[in-house]
Amino acid sequence: MSANKLTVAKTLPIAIIAGITTGMGNGSVFGAAVMCAVGRGPYASWGGWGMEAYDPGTFSGFVDAMMFLFGIAFAIIVVAAWIKHGTLEATAKAAK
Repeated sequence: MSANKLTVAKTLPIAIIAGITTGMGNGSVFGAAVMCAVGRGPYASWGGWGMEAYDPGTFSGFVDAMMFLFGIAFAIIVVAAWIKHGTLEATAKAAK
């Protein structure tokens, strides 16, 4: 039987790059959609200066938190997809 060549160790660096950049892009779109839906809503501060930019209690911090969350989630999805792809490829090679 053929072994899965797409292990976590081999795919993690590129999965982090691909997943985080794609996920953070989607997180920023989600943040923009929230801005369009609620405006600044209940946020007391815009939060664009210094560490306030990473405080989820500010508008900018909420968007940044969503970008990090979406980025991590997409990186996990990319790793899972590549592992499954490697398993299917190894199974197909073993069947030949």
